[in-house]
Amino acid sequence: MNERFRILEPTPTMGILSMDDDVLRPCEAIDSGFFKWTENPSRMVGFDARSYEVKEEGHWSYAYMSVTEKANRYSLTLPRYCFIHRDYLNWYFTDMPKPILEKVESIFNCEDIAMSFFVSSLTGGQPPLLADFWAIKSMLKLYSPKRISGQKQHKSLRDDCVDSFADLLNLKDKLQPATYVHRDNYLFECGAEANKSNQEDNGMVGRHTEHVEQVGRWSNMNPQDAMKEVSKLINTMAGNAYVRGLIEKTEPWQKRWKR
Repeated sequence: MNERFRILEPTPTMGILSMDDDVLRPCEAIDSGFFKWTENPSRMVGFDARSYEVKEEGHWSYAYMSVTEKANRYSLTLPRYCFIHRDYLNWYFTDMPKPILEKVESIFNCEDIAMSFFVSSLTGGQPPLLADFWAIKSMLKLYSPKRISGQKQHKSLRDDCVDSFADLLNLKDKLQPATYVHRDNYLFECGAEANKSNQEDNGMVGRHTEHVEQVGRWSNMNPQDAMKEVSKLINTMAGNAYVRGLIEKTEPWQKRWKR
């Protein structure tokens, strides 16, 4: 699992979109994360917030999405969909504590926790940033015949990773949990506070300008109507996935996978 972060060919860009092959999002949602990352390139910008819980004797355990949402606090993000500076991918292999790399290799799990904690350890304990909440909720999960999360001891493995990795990276007194959803403007303000952009409108590329204008229109709608617009994007995106048999329990899926 460590190898997912290894750069095999020179990259033409400083920013890398790290993503699993069973997750889709509309281009507009990807833009939400990308343009936030361009203004905060030292931080990870993710779409999948997670957290930890403190148990007996100060041990940390991994908290799933349901716990994160209930507490409305998060402290890490999953690189199954995130923007990250290419330097972190290189430093993962050169600067990560060796016991973490060995642990990931031995259990074939937890590389996502390792990377999120690693970046936080290099940025003063700051949590990753998040894309807008509407973009987070635009995910379409595709069918995958093999899922690591389906392993019998998946949760216990990740509990141990969160606790031991936080110790090895000296994060237990440093990592700063942040508010997940800001209730007063929940569709457009999500996660830790990002740096404010100093870029003037006339310095934006065309796609960035279009993104700002689109989000501006949505922010003037009531949240229900704005999410209807997002749903249209998801439905358009889902069409191709449906035809290719990647939407579980549909007719094309049954034909492709002979279920």
